[in-house]
Amino acid sequence: MKKFLKYINSIPFPFSMKHYQVFGDKALDSPQSWDALRLNHPHFSISPNREEWLSASELLVKKDGQDGGLIERARGVTELLKREGIERVFSLGVGGAALEYQMKKMMPGVKIVCSDYSTVTVETLKKVFLKCDEIVFFDLMKDDWVAANKKYLGHNALCLMYRIDASMSDGEWHSIFKTLHGAGVEKVLYIPTGMLTVLSVYNRKWREIKWFFKGVKKRWSGYVRTKKRFEQYWRGLYGQEELALGGLRSFFLTRKD
Repeated sequence: MKKFLKYINSIPFPFSMKHYQVFGDKALDSPQSWDALRLNHPHFSISPNREEWLSASELLVKKDGQDGGLIERARGVTELLKREGIERVFSLGVGGAALEYQMKKMMPGVKIVCSDYSTVTVETLKKVFLKCDEIVFFDLMKDDWVAANKKYLGHNALCLMYRIDASMSDGEWHSIFKTLHGAGVEKVLYIPTGMLTVLSVYNRKWREIKWFFKGVKKRWSGYVRTKKRFEQYWRGLYGQEELALGGLRSFFLTRKD
Protein backbone atom coordinates (compact mmCIF):
# COMPACT_ATOMS: atom_id res chain seq x y z
CA MET A 1 0.00 0.00 0.00
CA LYS A 2 2.83 2.41 0.88
CA LYS A 3 4.51 1.79 -2.46
CA PHE A 4 1.19 2.27 -4.27
CA LEU A 5 0.49 5.59 -2.50
CA LYS A 6 4.00 6.80 -3.30
CA TYR A 7 3.45 5.87 -6.96
CA ILE A 8 0.17 7.79 -7.14
CA ASN A 9 1.63 10.81 -5.34
CA SER A 10 4.44 10.96 -7.90
CA ILE A 11 1.89 11.67 -10.72
CA PRO A 12 2.83 8.87 -13.14
CA PHE A 13 2.13 10.83 -16.35
CA PRO A 14 3.52 13.92 -18.15
CA PHE A 15 2.18 17.13 -16.61
CA SER A 16 3.35 20.75 -16.41
CA MET A 17 1.92 23.76 -14.61
CA LYS A 18 2.81 27.42 -14.24
CA HIS A 19 4.93 28.52 -11.31
CA TYR A 20 4.27 31.81 -9.50
CA GLN A 21 6.19 33.96 -7.02
CA VAL A 22 5.32 37.17 -5.19
CA PHE A 23 8.45 39.26 -5.80
CA GLY A 24 9.08 41.99 -8.34
CA ASP A 25 6.89 43.75 -10.86
CA LYS A 26 7.62 41.61 -13.91
CA ALA A 27 7.67 37.96 -14.91
CA LEU A 28 11.08 36.30 -15.01
CA ASP A 29 11.07 35.73 -18.75
CA SER A 30 14.06 37.68 -20.12
CA PRO A 31 17.71 38.49 -19.42
CA GLN A 32 16.62 42.00 -18.44
CA SER A 33 14.19 40.73 -15.80
CA TRP A 34 16.93 38.56 -14.29
CA ASP A 35 19.40 41.47 -14.41
CA ALA A 36 16.95 43.57 -12.39
CA LEU A 37 16.37 40.75 -9.90
CA ARG A 38 20.10 40.11 -9.46
CA LEU A 39 20.62 43.79 -8.71
CA ASN A 40 17.66 44.47 -6.44
CA HIS A 41 16.38 41.36 -4.64
CA PRO A 42 18.34 40.25 -1.53
CA HIS A 43 17.50 36.56 -2.05
CA PHE A 44 18.62 36.55 -5.70
CA SER A 45 21.33 39.21 -5.74
CA ILE A 46 25.00 38.30 -6.23
CA SER A 47 27.35 40.40 -4.16
CA PRO A 48 30.29 42.01 -6.01
CA ASN A 49 32.16 41.82 -2.69
CA ARG A 50 34.17 38.59 -2.72
CA GLU A 51 33.93 37.96 1.02
CA GLU A 52 30.16 38.36 0.94
CA TRP A 53 29.93 36.10 -2.11
CA LEU A 54 32.09 33.46 -0.39
CA SER A 55 29.80 33.59 2.67
CA ALA A 56 26.81 32.88 0.44
CA SER A 57 28.69 30.11 -1.40
CA GLU A 58 29.53 28.47 1.94
CA LEU A 59 25.81 28.67 2.87
CA LEU A 60 26.42 31.20 5.65
CA VAL A 61 23.91 33.48 3.91
CA LYS A 62 20.73 32.10 2.33
CA LYS A 63 20.39 32.73 -1.40
CA ASP A 64 18.38 31.34 -4.29
CA GLY A 65 19.44 27.80 -5.20
CA GLN A 66 21.72 27.45 -2.17
CA ASP A 67 19.75 25.14 0.11
CA GLY A 68 21.09 22.91 2.86
CA GLY A 69 21.69 20.02 0.46
CA LEU A 70 23.99 21.99 -1.84
CA ILE A 71 27.33 20.78 -0.45
CA GLU A 72 26.22 17.15 -0.51
CA ARG A 73 24.89 17.76 -4.04
CA ALA A 74 28.27 19.09 -5.16
CA ARG A 75 29.92 16.04 -3.63
CA GLY A 76 27.58 13.79 -5.61
CA VAL A 77 28.36 15.64 -8.83
CA THR A 78 32.12 15.38 -8.31
CA GLU A 79 31.78 11.65 -7.60
CA LEU A 80 29.99 11.33 -10.95
CA LEU A 81 32.78 13.28 -12.67
CA LYS A 82 35.39 10.93 -11.22
CA ARG A 83 33.37 7.84 -12.11
CA GLU A 84 32.96 8.96 -15.73
CA GLY A 85 36.47 10.35 -16.16
CA ILE A 86 35.10 13.82 -16.91
CA GLU A 87 37.73 16.57 -17.10
CA ARG A 88 35.65 19.60 -18.18
CA VAL A 89 32.28 21.03 -17.14
CA PHE A 90 30.25 23.62 -19.04
CA SER A 91 27.61 24.88 -16.60
CA LEU A 92 24.56 26.82 -17.79
CA GLY A 93 22.56 29.52 -16.02
CA VAL A 94 24.80 29.40 -12.96
CA GLY A 95 23.32 32.33 -11.03
CA GLY A 96 25.43 32.77 -7.90
CA ALA A 97 27.52 29.69 -8.89
CA ALA A 98 27.59 28.24 -5.38
CA LEU A 99 27.35 24.68 -6.70
CA GLU A 100 30.22 25.27 -9.12
CA TYR A 101 32.27 26.91 -6.37
CA GLN A 102 31.84 23.84 -4.15
CA MET A 103 32.67 21.53 -7.06
CA LYS A 104 35.88 23.44 -7.81
CA LYS A 105 36.76 23.37 -4.13
CA MET A 106 36.30 19.58 -3.97
CA MET A 107 37.87 18.80 -7.34
CA PRO A 108 40.27 21.64 -8.30
CA GLY A 109 41.69 19.70 -11.25
CA VAL A 110 38.45 19.76 -13.23
CA LYS A 111 38.06 22.66 -15.68
CA ILE A 112 34.80 24.51 -15.03
CA VAL A 113 33.34 27.08 -17.40
CA CYS A 114 30.37 28.96 -15.92
CA SER A 115 27.84 30.64 -18.19
CA ASP A 116 24.71 32.74 -17.82
CA TYR A 117 22.49 34.85 -20.05
CA SER A 118 22.39 37.70 -17.52
CA THR A 119 25.17 40.22 -18.13
CA VAL A 120 24.95 41.35 -14.50
CA THR A 121 25.58 37.78 -13.34
CA VAL A 122 28.52 37.25 -15.70
CA GLU A 123 30.27 40.52 -14.85
CA THR A 124 29.73 40.07 -11.10
CA LEU A 125 31.02 36.49 -11.06
CA LYS A 126 34.18 37.55 -12.88
CA LYS A 127 34.97 39.76 -9.89
CA VAL A 128 34.33 37.16 -7.17
CA PHE A 129 34.67 33.60 -8.54
CA LEU A 130 38.40 33.90 -9.08
CA LYS A 131 39.14 30.16 -9.21
CA CYS A 132 36.66 29.52 -12.00
CA ASP A 133 38.49 28.66 -15.23
CA GLU A 134 36.23 30.85 -17.36
CA ILE A 135 32.97 32.80 -17.01
CA VAL A 136 31.11 33.55 -20.23
CA PHE A 137 27.84 34.93 -21.53
CA PHE A 138 25.79 32.17 -23.16
CA ASP A 139 22.11 31.93 -24.09
CA LEU A 140 21.25 28.26 -24.47
CA MET A 141 18.22 29.12 -26.61
CA LYS A 142 19.98 31.43 -29.09
CA ASP A 143 23.72 30.81 -29.12
CA ASP A 144 25.67 28.35 -31.28
CA TRP A 145 25.79 24.92 -29.64
CA VAL A 146 28.10 23.45 -32.29
CA ALA A 147 30.70 26.12 -31.45
CA ALA A 148 30.08 25.74 -27.71
CA ASN A 149 30.53 21.97 -27.89
CA LYS A 150 33.80 22.40 -29.78
CA LYS A 151 35.14 25.11 -27.45
CA TYR A 152 33.91 24.05 -24.01
CA LEU A 153 32.92 20.37 -24.23
CA GLY A 154 33.93 17.62 -26.64
CA HIS A 155 35.08 14.27 -25.20
CA ASN A 156 35.42 13.69 -21.44
CA ALA A 157 33.18 16.68 -20.74
CA LEU A 158 29.82 17.35 -19.10
CA CYS A 159 27.13 19.91 -19.81
CA LEU A 160 25.60 20.84 -16.43
CA MET A 161 22.04 22.14 -16.22
CA TYR A 162 21.31 22.97 -12.59
CA ARG A 163 17.93 24.37 -11.54
CA ILE A 164 17.24 26.13 -14.85
CA ASP A 165 14.27 23.96 -15.80
CA ALA A 166 11.55 26.48 -14.86
CA SER A 167 12.68 29.14 -17.31
CA MET A 168 11.74 27.36 -20.55
CA SER A 169 8.47 25.96 -21.89
CA ASP A 170 7.97 22.30 -22.78
CA GLY A 171 8.38 23.08 -26.48
CA GLU A 172 11.58 24.98 -25.81
CA TRP A 173 13.06 22.10 -23.81
CA HIS A 174 12.23 19.66 -26.62
CA SER A 175 14.02 21.99 -29.03
CA ILE A 176 17.02 22.45 -26.72
CA PHE A 177 17.69 18.71 -26.40
CA LYS A 178 17.24 18.21 -30.13
CA THR A 179 19.80 20.98 -30.68
CA LEU A 180 22.23 19.50 -28.12
CA HIS A 181 21.99 16.09 -29.75
CA GLY A 182 22.52 17.56 -33.20
CA ALA A 183 25.55 19.51 -31.97
CA GLY A 184 27.13 16.32 -30.64
CA VAL A 185 26.93 17.11 -26.92
CA GLU A 186 27.70 13.73 -25.37
CA LYS A 187 26.92 14.00 -21.66
CA VAL A 188 24.43 16.13 -19.75
CA LEU A 189 23.65 16.32 -16.04
CA TYR A 190 20.13 17.71 -15.63
CA ILE A 191 19.20 18.70 -12.07
CA PRO A 192 15.66 20.12 -11.88
CA THR A 193 14.56 22.44 -9.08
CA GLY A 194 12.00 19.82 -8.10
CA MET A 195 9.31 17.50 -9.42
CA LEU A 196 5.57 17.80 -9.06
CA THR A 197 3.61 15.39 -6.91
CA VAL A 198 -0.08 15.31 -6.05
CA LEU A 199 0.72 16.89 -2.69
CA SER A 200 2.88 19.65 -4.19
CA VAL A 201 0.17 20.54 -6.73
CA TYR A 202 -2.33 20.85 -3.88
CA ASN A 203 0.05 22.99 -1.82
CA ARG A 204 0.80 25.31 -4.73
CA LYS A 205 -2.84 25.83 -5.62
CA TRP A 206 -3.81 26.38 -1.98
CA ARG A 207 -1.04 29.00 -1.70
CA GLU A 208 -2.37 30.80 -4.79
CA ILE A 209 -5.88 30.84 -3.32
CA LYS A 210 -4.55 32.43 -0.13
CA TRP A 211 -2.66 35.03 -2.15
CA PHE A 212 -5.87 35.85 -4.01
CA PHE A 213 -7.93 36.46 -0.88
CA LYS A 214 -5.12 38.48 0.71
CA GLY A 215 -4.78 40.62 -2.39
CA VAL A 216 -1.20 39.55 -2.97
CA LYS A 217 -0.05 40.02 -6.57
CA LYS A 218 1.57 36.89 -7.92
CA ARG A 219 4.08 36.92 -10.77
CA TRP A 220 4.61 34.17 -13.31
CA SER A 221 8.16 32.83 -12.98
CA GLY A 222 8.25 29.68 -15.08
CA TYR A 223 7.00 26.10 -14.97
CA VAL A 224 7.08 23.07 -12.67
CA ARG A 225 6.74 19.52 -13.95
CA THR A 226 6.45 15.82 -13.25
CA LYS A 227 9.27 13.34 -13.79
CA LYS A 228 7.48 11.89 -16.83
CA ARG A 229 7.36 15.31 -18.47
CA PHE A 230 11.12 15.79 -18.04
CA GLU A 231 11.81 12.39 -19.55
CA GLN A 232 9.89 13.33 -22.69
CA TYR A 233 12.41 16.05 -23.56
CA TRP A 234 15.32 13.72 -24.32
CA ARG A 235 13.47 10.49 -25.20
CA GLY A 236 15.12 8.87 -28.21
CA LEU A 237 18.05 11.29 -28.01
CA TYR A 238 19.75 10.49 -24.69
CA GLY A 239 19.83 7.48 -22.41
CA GLN A 240 19.26 8.32 -18.76
CA GLU A 241 20.48 7.29 -15.34
CA GLU A 242 18.44 8.65 -12.45
CA LEU A 243 20.46 9.97 -9.50
CA ALA A 244 19.71 11.48 -6.07
CA LEU A 245 21.96 14.50 -5.54
CA GLY A 246 21.63 16.35 -2.26
CA GLY A 247 17.92 15.73 -2.02
CA LEU A 248 17.14 16.48 -5.68
CA ARG A 249 16.22 13.80 -8.21
CA SER A 250 18.50 14.27 -11.20
CA PHE A 251 19.26 12.76 -14.60
CA PHE A 252 22.65 11.83 -16.04
CA LEU A 253 22.12 11.73 -19.79
CA THR A 254 24.31 10.03 -22.39
CA ARG A 255 23.89 10.77 -26.11
CA LYS A 256 22.46 8.06 -28.35
CA ASP A 257 23.80 7.65 -31.89
